[in-house]
Amino acid sequence: MNNYGATLLQKRRTVIIFCLLFIILAASGLPSLKFSSDYRIFFSPQNPQLQAFNEFQDRFGSQDNIMIAIESVDGNIFQKNELSVIRDYTELAWQTPHSKRVDSLTNYQNTESIDDDLIVSPLVKKDSKLTPEEIASIRHTALNEQELVGRLVSSQGHVAAINITMNLPPNAGAEEAEAMAFARDLAQRIEKENPQLNTYLSGQTPLNAAFIESIIHDGVTLMPLMFLMIIVSTYGFLRSWAGTIGAVLVVSLSVITAFGFGGHLGILQSSMTGAAPVVILTLAIADSIHLLSTFFHELRHNKSREEAMRESIRINMQPIFLTSFTTVIGFLSLNFSEIPPIRDLGNTVALGVVAAFIFSIVGLPVFMMLIPMKTENTQRDIKNDIMDKLHHIVIKHYRGIIVFFAIIIPAFSVFIPRIDFNDLFAEYFNDSIEFRRDNDFILENLTGVMALHYSVEAMPGSEIVDPDYLKQLEAFGDWFKQQPATLHVDSLATLVKRLNKVLHGNDPSHYTIPDNADEAAQYLFFYELSLPYGLDLKNKMDVHKINSRFTITIKNTKSKDLIALDERAMNWLSMNAPDLKIASSVGPSIMFAQISERNLASMVYGLITAILLITVALMISLKSILLGLLSLIPNVAPTLLAYGAWGLWIGELGMTGAVMSVVGLGIIVDNTVHFMSKYLRARRERNETAEEAIHYAFNTVGIALGVTSVVLITGFLVLILSAFELNAILGKLVALDLFFSLIITYFLLPSLLLLLAKKKDA
Repeated sequence: MNNYGATLLQKRRTVIIFCLLFIILAASGLPSLKFSSDYRIFFSPQNPQLQAFNEFQDRFGSQDNIMIAIESVDGNIFQKNELSVIRDYTELAWQTPHSKRVDSLTNYQNTESIDDDLIVSPLVKKDSKLTPEEIASIRHTALNEQELVGRLVSSQGHVAAINITMNLPPNAGAEEAEAMAFARDLAQRIEKENPQLNTYLSGQTPLNAAFIESIIHDGVTLMPLMFLMIIVSTYGFLRSWAGTIGAVLVVSLSVITAFGFGGHLGILQSSMTGAAPVVILTLAIADSIHLLSTFFHELRHNKSREEAMRESIRINMQPIFLTSFTTVIGFLSLNFSEIPPIRDLGNTVALGVVAAFIFSIVGLPVFMMLIPMKTENTQRDIKNDIMDKLHHIVIKHYRGIIVFFAIIIPAFSVFIPRIDFNDLFAEYFNDSIEFRRDNDFILENLTGVMALHYSVEAMPGSEIVDPDYLKQLEAFGDWFKQQPATLHVDSLATLVKRLNKVLHGNDPSHYTIPDNADEAAQYLFFYELSLPYGLDLKNKMDVHKINSRFTITIKNTKSKDLIALDERAMNWLSMNAPDLKIASSVGPSIMFAQISERNLASMVYGLITAILLITVALMISLKSILLGLLSLIPNVAPTLLAYGAWGLWIGELGMTGAVMSVVGLGIIVDNTVHFMSKYLRARRERNETAEEAIHYAFNTVGIALGVTSVVLITGFLVLILSAFELNAILGKLVALDLFFSLIITYFLLPSLLLLLAKKKDA
C-alpha cells in the first residue's frame, strides 16, 4: 500500500483526468433514469397475486380509479346547488384523460317500472329543476340504495363522490400525471366556484401519484438536511475546511455516480429508492473520515503532506476496502427480496458505496495535496481522554462486560418473536402528503381505498343468472356485511334483487333473488339495453355470463388481519356456498398484505448469505479463521438487540423490517473491521500485548468510529422525516442497530479480543 500511495500522489494529473472521465461517464446515465409511481412495481412479473389480479382486470376491466369526494360544509349534500355541481362536474369528469367510466350520485342509473316496462334514467336528470319535492325524492332513493351508500354517498348525506375509472397503460407515469392534473383542476374549480364545498382525492391513481410526491418531498427536505449534517459533523471532527470540502465532494460525487450508473443499468427509481441518496451520503462519509483522521493525525506528528497521506493510505486501505466490500455484500443481498424496489434500493446504494471507495482512495488523497490548507488547522491534537477511560474500563472489567452481554443479548432476543410483521399499504405515507390527508377524510366519512376483489365463477353448465348461484352470492355478501372491517359490498346479486323489486311495483317483499334463471336473465338484458354508453355491466360480469365481479370495500386493515379475513371468507365459501368457484381474492390490498410475508421468508436467505460471505471475507482479510468466527458476535449481536428492543417497545414492523437485518449487517461490520484491523496491526507490526493493542485501537480509531457512528445514526434518523413511512421505519431500526453496534464495539469486542488473547497465552 505504501507503493500505491506514492505512485498515486506522483500521478496527480492522471488521477484528475481519470476522476473527470469517470464522473462524465457516470453522469451521462442520469438522463436515462426512469421513474415509476405504479404500485405494481412492488411485485415481480412472476408474483402469483399480480398475475391473478391481471387476469381479473382482463376479465372485468381496470380497477384503477380517481375518486373526487365532495363535502358539504353545512352537512347536507342534497341541496339544489350541490346536486347541480355534482351533475355538471360528473359530465366534465368524462373528459379526464385516459378515463373509461364515470360514476356518481347524479348519474346513478335509477330504475322504475311503468306499465311493466323497465325505465332506466339518471337519478338526477339533466333537465331536472331540482324542486324541493324532487330533491326529497332523490335523497330518499339515494340513502336507501345499497349500491350507493358507503360508495358514492355517505349514510349521513354530507359527502358524495365522483368516481373516475381509468384505462391506463402499464408504467403510465406521464399518462397518470396528465389525468391527475385534470382531476385536481376539477377539484380546485369546484372549491373556487363553491366556497361551501370541500374536495378530496383518493383512489389507486392518486395513490400512485403519492409515490412520486414522496420522492419530491424527500429530495427537498432530507437531502439539504443531510448535507448540512455532514458538513457540521465533518468539520467538527476534523477542524479543517479543506478536509470538510474534500469529504463533501466524495459523498456528492458518490451519489451522482450511483444514480448515473443506475441509469445506464436501467435501475428503476421509485419511492423506495428515494432513500438511496440519504443512505449513500451517510455511508460515503465514513471512508473519508477514516482516511482524513489518520492524515491529520500524521500531520500533527510533523510529517509532510505526502508522507502523512501515504501513511494514511497504507493504514486505511485494507479496512476501507473491507468495509466497503462487506457493505456492498449487505446491500446486494437485498436482491433476495421479493420486492423489486427493495432490490433497486440495494443495487443503487451498492453502486454508491463502490463509488465512495474509489473517490476516497483515488481522488481524495490527490485533492488534499492540491487544496490550500492553513497550518494551524493541522496543529490541533484530539484528546483521547475518553478513549483512555474506555480502555481502562475494558481492561479492568472485561469478564464482567462479557457476562453482562451474555445475559442482555439473549434477554432482548426473547422479544424478537413478539414482532408482528404487519403492513398497512393505505398508510404508507405520512400526513405531509396530500393523498394521506384526503384518504383519511374519505375513509372516515365515505368509503375506503382498500378492497378485496373476487371473480366468482358459476358451476359448469350454468350461468351467473342461475338462482342458486345468485342466492349463494347474496349469502356471501351478507356474511361480509357482518365483518367489522367491511364498508361496502358490490355484488351482482344486489342489482338483480333491485330489478326484481322494481318490476314488482317496488314491493319490498320482492327484494329477493328470482326463482327462475330466465327471469333474472331478462331483467339484466333489458336493464343493460337501457344503460347509456360507458355505464354498461362489463365491470360486473364477463361477456360469457359465467363470471361476476364481487368486491368488498374495507376499512384500513393491516396485512395479517386482511389475510385472516380472506381465509375466513374462503372457509365460509367451502362450507356454505359450494356452487361458487373462487380461487382467492385479488387486488392491491391483498397483494401488499401477502408480499410482506413472502418478503420476510426471502430475506432470511439474504441474511444467511450475507453472514456467510462477510464472515469468509473477514477470515481471509484478517488471516485468521478464529477471528473471523469471533467477528460473528459483534456483527450479529447488534441486530438481535435492535429487533429485541423493537419487539419489546414497538412490536410491529412493515415490509422493510426484514430488510434491516441485511442492511444493518453490511454497515455494522465496518466498526468490527476498523477496530480489529488496528488491533491486529498493533499485535503483528508493533509486537504489542493484547492490552496495549486494544489501547492502540482505541486511540487510533476509537474517536473516528464514534464520529462515523454518530453520522450514520443521524443520517438514518433523518429518514424519520421521510414522507414514505417504509423509509422512516427502516431509518429508525437501522439507527437503533448502529447504536447497539457502537456500544458493542466499544465494550464487548475488545473484551472478547482480550479474553481470546489470554486463553492463547494461558
